[in-house]
Amino acid sequence: MGGGLLLCAGLLLCAVLLQLSGSLQVSAGSSPLKCVLGSKLCRDASECVSYRHVCDGESDCKDGSDEDFCATACSEDQFQCAHGKKCIAKQQLCDGVAQCQDRSDELLCPEGSEGCDHRCDESRCLPRTFLCDGERDCVDGTDEDNCVSPLEEQDSELDEGTLPTPAPSSGLSTPIKCALGFRPCVDLKECVLYKHVCDGEADCSDGSDEHECSSACEADQFQCAHGKKCIPLSQVCDGVSQCQDRSDEMSCTHQTDGCKHQCDDNNRCLPSSFLCDGENDCLDESDEANCVDEGCSPTDFTCSSGQCVSAQMLCDGHPDCGDRSDEESCVAPPVCSTKHRCPLSKECLVEEWICDGDLDCKDGSDEKDCPVSAEICGKFQWSCKSKTKCIPSSWKCDGTKDCHDGSDESECEVWCPSHQFPCGSQGCVSWSLVCNGVTNCADGSDEGGSCSSLCEDTRRCSQICFSTPQGPRCGCSLGFRLLPDALSCTDVDECESSSPPVCSQLCINTEGSYRCDCEQGYIMEAGRHHCKITGEPFLLASVHTDIFLYGLRSGGLDILSSSAQKAILSLDYDWRQQRVLWVSLDTEGIQWSSLDHKTSGTLIKGLRADSVAVDWLGRNLYWIDGVNGKISAIKLSSEPVKSSDHSVILDEDLDLPRSLALLPQKGLMFWTEIGNVPKIERSGMDGSERRVVVNSSLGWPGGVALDPISERVYWTDERLRAIGSTTLDGEDIRILQMKETTNPFSLAVFNDMLYWSDAKKRVVFAANKNSGKDREIVLKRLNQPFSVKIIHPLLQTGFESPCENIVCSHMCVLAPGPKAVCKCPPRLLLAEDGLTCSSLVDSDFLLMLSPSTVTQIYLQSRHSSSDLKGWPEHVALQVPSVNEAAILDFNLRDDTLFLTDEATTSLSSFKLKGLDLSSEGVFLKLLGNSITAMAVDWITGSVFWSSSTQTHLQVTSSTAAHTAVLLKEGVERVGSIALHPPTGIVCFTNLGLQGSTVECSNMDGDQRKVVWKDAEQPTSLVFSSSGDSIYWADT
Repeated sequence: MGGGLLLCAGLLLCAVLLQLSGSLQVSAGSSPLKCVLGSKLCRDASECVSYRHVCDGESDCKDGSDEDFCATACSEDQFQCAHGKKCIAKQQLCDGVAQCQDRSDELLCPEGSEGCDHRCDESRCLPRTFLCDGERDCVDGTDEDNCVSPLEEQDSELDEGTLPTPAPSSGLSTPIKCALGFRPCVDLKECVLYKHVCDGEADCSDGSDEHECSSACEADQFQCAHGKKCIPLSQVCDGVSQCQDRSDEMSCTHQTDGCKHQCDDNNRCLPSSFLCDGENDCLDESDEANCVDEGCSPTDFTCSSGQCVSAQMLCDGHPDCGDRSDEESCVAPPVCSTKHRCPLSKECLVEEWICDGDLDCKDGSDEKDCPVSAEICGKFQWSCKSKTKCIPSSWKCDGTKDCHDGSDESECEVWCPSHQFPCGSQGCVSWSLVCNGVTNCADGSDEGGSCSSLCEDTRRCSQICFSTPQGPRCGCSLGFRLLPDALSCTDVDECESSSPPVCSQLCINTEGSYRCDCEQGYIMEAGRHHCKITGEPFLLASVHTDIFLYGLRSGGLDILSSSAQKAILSLDYDWRQQRVLWVSLDTEGIQWSSLDHKTSGTLIKGLRADSVAVDWLGRNLYWIDGVNGKISAIKLSSEPVKSSDHSVILDEDLDLPRSLALLPQKGLMFWTEIGNVPKIERSGMDGSERRVVVNSSLGWPGGVALDPISERVYWTDERLRAIGSTTLDGEDIRILQMKETTNPFSLAVFNDMLYWSDAKKRVVFAANKNSGKDREIVLKRLNQPFSVKIIHPLLQTGFESPCENIVCSHMCVLAPGPKAVCKCPPRLLLAEDGLTCSSLVDSDFLLMLSPSTVTQIYLQSRHSSSDLKGWPEHVALQVPSVNEAAILDFNLRDDTLFLTDEATTSLSSFKLKGLDLSSEGVFLKLLGNSITAMAVDWITGSVFWSSSTQTHLQVTSSTAAHTAVLLKEGVERVGSIALHPPTGIVCFTNLGLQGSTVECSNMDGDQRKVVWKDAEQPTSLVFSSSGDSIYWADT
């Protein structure tokens, strides 16, 4: 209950009544009749009917309203129920669960089709491997009935789920065969359930089921009371007994969020957040029965289904209720800014929604008479044979028909695992069906030939010997593969070799099998492969100038903030402070709003930011300044902070960084780069250990997100119209180029799902993060969606911050590990203690020029810096209004910086004020002529210069009013100029066709002389402090 109380106290989503730890509470609004979750109010408000009975072909409401406005035409990837009122995904056909009320989706299914070998509970279908495995999967227990005893009927025909017996040979006894889920005792006289192995009781007569059992457990394990078995601590009091003596489920406080409701014959226990959340987690569906009905908050509208949406969305021209009831009974049709509306039901439309495959009009008119044309597929797509549909390349030959003509699953190479026989027709059958006198392969290749040849010496095979048409062959049991010697078997590591992964989170390989497990805070779902988080997650999305909060289970929709005037392009949240933070283009800063709507404010003003990310562990806020090429950070605070208090994390070699994502658990940050060379980079959150993660298969990488569970990086690519992913190290790059990714902007990854916003389609989509399939629309609005995040306390809790162990004078940031590192604001240096920031003692600095940036490097820091790979302490000064800076000089007397711009053939001056350069205007403008050398007299303010066409040495007064030629005769091209005003000396390089020289004269042009004549390409002249020496480089 702690999570729920925290949410109501801080997030205050009690206002929307979407409680993390409780049920969704609904009411029928003003109607006296209240409907429980999962039920719909009939139009006459006289009764409620289950949503399972809506559009099922039978009228359950007296007024028949449950059969109104039902789909009459299904899309290509859907199946229409026989009653004609409902469409379901084709993947749900013959899956053993009836989605159509008339069960037409489960009729005429091929017998023994894969995944459906046993029907039970009227609507459940199990694969063969679930039968007689010692575990009850059906509520009625029929999957464990009539199982062949391991000691009886030794000569009976083998099932596919049992290990085949090799053909007998003379002098050899027949080994005992054990059903799946059993193991033989050492004496091979009997079989025992695997669940009885190491359970503290001897079940084998020879006691071998209790041999070699764990007697001591690790620190992160729990020892069963019988002392023979160790289980992970995470499995203690999880509602499922792993110990045979049930000691792991004893002395538990059951009325906690971990175990609130027991179901499925007490074999499964659910937390309170799983109850009445709209999803059936129990096979008997008891978790969705008897749901409490307490209504929505006064500021919300209660949909007919019980869903809560903000009252601001009522009659706005777009259905926000799943049943569209917020747009019914409106006094007048809303004004549609898009100038498109449904002809009968009057909802507002945008052009991109017409013929997009999704019904937006209640009358279905937006998907009628849609033209069919040839599709041009992308680089990472495959064209269906019909040429009317493109699918991601990874969908080709994946076992599921995604093209309506089935062409993506034709001409696929068939690979048979070691426990199956490869037919000549490319099919696979169980070894037990080979040479059994019955043709099982379509081409008959499993019979005839040398089938009569028996296994003479079964000891040659490490596991099983079979008779085949090609003669006796060795085979392997399920979970093993045959080695190249064709005799030996080795374990298959399903955790490493399976694609897509067999487990959604943790996978533990075992001998011949594997086991799935869940991260802390997640509970294993009934199928034992996927995990579900406790408590409801929320989608946080910016839609133009609004911020929406959407309950991913309850469907509750609320507007968190709508005060912005300009689009909100990036946002994040801080669970500890219960705040949402976003980049404000209105105020040029970072604004925030509390999740309970009560307070809002500005965290920092006066900065340019393109992307923002919250470091919830180190308690800092990071942002990207794409134009100036910087990644900066500042402390998270409940009060406004000064922009001067920030620390620059990275400002070197950043062209156009676009989006930023943090992984505080590892002290890493990732960002996308859309400059001249598109790439995805990473570094420590302190800027250390920088490296490129992806530099291929990229067009224009925009948004970036991280999946801490699978440890993968995801990104959107607006040019490729795709979503990509890779490991944290840049391996295993996958590109999903889908029809639904026309203009992907931002994305988030949570559990098994990927969420992304498409600014062109104006939709937030969700799909399976591995395949891109099982797509659904999460949010669809008339305005463009931009930034998306997933809110859940588990995503920002559960780790101890290294910054809590050190005391920095100014700011602590995370480094890879994670470790803690102290950082300083600009113009302060980190002392040798690594903790304290202090002012400059030595004010000397070096100015370094790049085409758009002047970098001020503090010379004091060079003594303490031992890392020659990284930059010493510095400040990057962005130069306004200069496109291609080439030459600089600095007047220390008045802090004036002079810069030449080759793009505009001009010389401009700037004032250095704090951390900024402010333009003083153009000092000198040349036409069709670029400056080749320039130096400033810091005493008089005069500027000495030369250009590509006016090759002589010239000087312009400090006011730029007068220019004089200083030296002309014999000057071919000036490449560099140096001044020493105290002694009145000017030196310059004279670059001639016959040779180059270094020459000097008085600053009025008198007493000219050559000081060096054996030069090749002398450049970068500079005087010593005393003026009696001159230095240069010769290239």
